[in-house]
Amino acid sequence: MGKNLDEQKRSLDLREALLDAKQCMGCMHEGMLVTDVDGRITESAPAAERILNTPSLALQGRAIQDFCPAPGAYEEMRLQTIQDGRVLNRSLLVSAGSGKHKMVSISIQAAGTAEDRRLVHVFQDCADLRTMEERLLQSERLATVGRFASQIAHEIRNPLNSISLNVELLEDEVVGNEEARGLIRSVLKELDRLNDIVGEYLQFSRFPKPHLKPGTVEGVVRAMTDNFKPPERIAFRVQMEASTPEVWLDEGLLRQVLDNLLRNAVEAIDKSGTIDIETDVLDHFVVIRVRDSGMGISVDAQTKLFEPFFTTKAHGTGLGLATSQQIVFEHNGHLLVDSQPGKGSTFSIMLPI
Repeated sequence: MGKNLDEQKRSLDLREALLDAKQCMGCMHEGMLVTDVDGRITESAPAAERILNTPSLALQGRAIQDFCPAPGAYEEMRLQTIQDGRVLNRSLLVSAGSGKHKMVSISIQAAGTAEDRRLVHVFQDCADLRTMEERLLQSERLATVGRFASQIAHEIRNPLNSISLNVELLEDEVVGNEEARGLIRSVLKELDRLNDIVGEYLQFSRFPKPHLKPGTVEGVVRAMTDNFKPPERIAFRVQMEASTPEVWLDEGLLRQVLDNLLRNAVEAIDKSGTIDIETDVLDHFVVIRVRDSGMGISVDAQTKLFEPFFTTKAHGTGLGLATSQQIVFEHNGHLLVDSQPGKGSTFSIMLPI
């Protein structure tokens, strides 16, 4: 009886030590593996299965060394952890599926008693870390630009409205002078364009947080395409999968992204051409593609395409694609471009399943 109590207490102590180690070493959404002191896996978290591209049952009982193309590097960390208690933030190359390798940032901490010691491994794909850093920088950049745009837009809008009103009054004073009225109408047209630009800046500065809920992309695409009327010179085609898995999405904001991509596609086609929109399932993503047969985008421009205020249009603000990318980021997805000059462009919205 006393022996059973000792075993239960030791098991509870080990579990508490493991929980403390997990909490201090990283978030539970990161990859986590628990091993014995020799590196043989006893527990795994779902994120570890994704990073290593290996199901949980196939991980149990295997040695971490089996996933290391250079096992000596892991052995050095394992031995140092046993000696010092922990190793923090080391880079390690691991195998992830057949023939694939990933660089991960890994921390290891010893836990448990001397009789029943465990090693807790917390790791994250370095590519994911870089993506997170890039998205954080982009969010901060857009927030700064948004504050600046809001201030400038408000400063411009009031005098702009005053100018428009006075020019309209001036038009009434030159009745019968068609030349003067023509000039005034030109001024009013440009004032309207400036008002549209100011409005776009204000919309950008009030970027809403998405309200994500489970849904499918088919309804969003169908609602968007039903109201999309391209010029007669452009053939518009829609090809959707019969059904796609549910994803977390904000339908209104996703329609805003599609609207921007479709408008850009129209403007990219000088004469006759085609625009295709299609849905697909690729790996762990639902994909919406918008493809046009337009003029394409240069390699240099593609590197700057999602930066605020960068535009290839004569009268563009450079905010449409920056906003679209941020909306997709807020869905934990990706907005990618594939284009060649003279051969058209394809924009892909990738939403995680």
